[in-house]
Amino acid sequence: MKKNISNKNDIVRSYILDRIQQRVYTAGQIIESENKLCEILNVSRMTVRKALDSLVSDGIVYKEKGRGTFVSKQPKYSEFRCGAGGFTQEAKKRGMVPSTTDVTLNLIEANEKIAKNLNIPLHEKVWEITRVRCADGIPNIYVEEYFLYTHCPDLTIDIVHQSMYEYLEKKGILFAFVDQKLEAVSCNSEIAKKLHIKKGYPLIRMSLIAYMKNGIPFNCGIEYYRTDHYTLVQSIYNKDL
Repeated sequence: MKKNISNKNDIVRSYILDRIQQRVYTAGQIIESENKLCEILNVSRMTVRKALDSLVSDGIVYKEKGRGTFVSKQPKYSEFRCGAGGFTQEAKKRGMVPSTTDVTLNLIEANEKIAKNLNIPLHEKVWEITRVRCADGIPNIYVEEYFLYTHCPDLTIDIVHQSMYEYLEKKGILFAFVDQKLEAVSCNSEIAKKLHIKKGYPLIRMSLIAYMKNGIPFNCGIEYYRTDHYTLVQSIYNKDL
């Protein structure tokens, strides 16, 4: 019985999230009443209310007493699947316009940590990139990352403004899997300025190493995610079943 209720909650959530992503609902717009959602989705009012409460908790919608439920001004992505692909693809999939700001590009020698992560000799040349990834003009992620110089000797700052993974794919360097480490951290003053948030604001810090299909790493770095824009989702499977 409990499983059935959970599935119905998911139906309501998916209906609303899909309409936000398809821009049927826009920021600040009122959504259908609880009674109307019950009628459309053939679920109980209790189910609708529970689903709406979970969306309020996620920061996707908000309620005004006596008026209804509205789409948040800066709604979170409904979900961000860890390792699902690059930021550009994720943003486009949700009907948002990706962009990049505050870009720096420097050719440096790999220190001990970078060399270990990329499995290369100490002092080998790597590209050091920092940038802010935005969706619909809103800063979402601050990125510090490193790429092998030998993979992309012609890299320019104009290319970095676009999707690095799409650029590398054209060179035959295909993303296969990624190792990630997630931590909750407080935002320092430098990152706060770049992400337009207050110092001390909670962030998700993701340390990552990306690999090609042959198991050779081609990218490592750290990404800082605004917690008011992201819910990180992972699926866990029982390998014994």
